[in-house]
Amino acid sequence: LGEELPDHVRPSVPRALRVSAIWLVLWLVPVSALLIAFGEANVFSQIALFFSKMAMVTFGGAYAVLAYVAQQAVEHYHWLGPREMLDGLGMAETTPGPLIMVLQFVGFMAAYRDPGTLSPMVAGTLGGLLATWVT
Repeated sequence: LGEELPDHVRPSVPRALRVSAIWLVLWLVPVSALLIAFGEANVFSQIALFFSKMAMVTFGGAYAVLAYVAQQAVEHYHWLGPREMLDGLGMAETTPGPLIMVLQFVGFMAAYRDPGTLSPMVAGTLGGLLATWVT
């Protein structure tokens, strides 16, 4: 305590901007690659765009986010039916861990249902991982 911080950990605006730029690139490269490779109609592109948008425009904790995700996943994208969304919410409420794991459930189910040339299990796993990455 009371010692000077080394230069490499001392807070500064240029360092904060550099770190922010690096993480922004790491976040957007997979999203951009999916859009370029598969187009907007592909389920993986939709997962990446939807969950990226959700991460940027929602605030207020898990319950606020989950209401938005539930509405969009069921009514707009038709990735899940209303009962399935309730199953996902119930799973999150009854298991240890953060409520936000419902997002991975939604990503999994979206890709599982529209796997393209992949097996449904592989597609679902990738969909859940993608939802995790972009949120």
